[in-house]
Amino acid sequence: MRVHVVFLARLKREAGLETASLEVPDGTTVRDLAALVEQSHSLSLRGCMVAVNETYARPEQVLAAGDEVAFLPPVAGGAAPELETRCEVRDTPLLLSEAEPFLIRPQYGAQAYFVGTVRSPNQGKVVDFIDYEAYAPMAIRVMEAAAGRAREQHGELRVLIQHRIGRLRPGETSILIGVASAHRRAALEACDFLIEYLKAHLPVWKHEADQDGTHWVDGQSEHPTL
Repeated sequence: MRVHVVFLARLKREAGLETASLEVPDGTTVRDLAALVEQSHSLSLRGCMVAVNETYARPEQVLAAGDEVAFLPPVAGGAAPELETRCEVRDTPLLLSEAEPFLIRPQYGAQAYFVGTVRSPNQGKVVDFIDYEAYAPMAIRVMEAAAGRAREQHGELRVLIQHRIGRLRPGETSILIGVASAHRRAALEACDFLIEYLKAHLPVWKHEADQDGTHWVDGQSEHPTL
């Protein structure tokens, strides 16, 4: 059977390609495929997470013909009602002036926002820029799931989550989270929950250029890894 492999962030650069199509035997697991990819592309996938068809998967999961398997380095840093949630991964600036018209509604008396920007200096080093990469289709799913979890904890909410990709300079906004609720505490606590959840689960990577050169920013692994 044939499966489709997606390389992201540093793996894309190390492999020299973004996707590959491989013929594998029936019964092949994620771990089996990882070993084959390591051998055929001279990569180390140790510590990487895996997504099968845009959903996090365990190494022992058995693959099916036509599956899309994405190998994800550790990331840096119930479906929600469609009309109450807006989730985006985009390469254009993130603006509060665009978020407010979506969030402000008569029934919601409180809005809370988190705006994350590129910081310099970082760990004592002057940052020139950061290149952000994302596994965009899966990132949208993770954002929507996060909004759903926030509602389970804090009730009726209107949620906006946006993440920017591409090259950002110090001071530019990389992530914008907005929450509207009937009451202040729910909006603030839901916004805080979303920040922490997305830091651990969102498939986004940062390639930072500072005074010493360029490097991938160390990430987190909240899911099973290889």
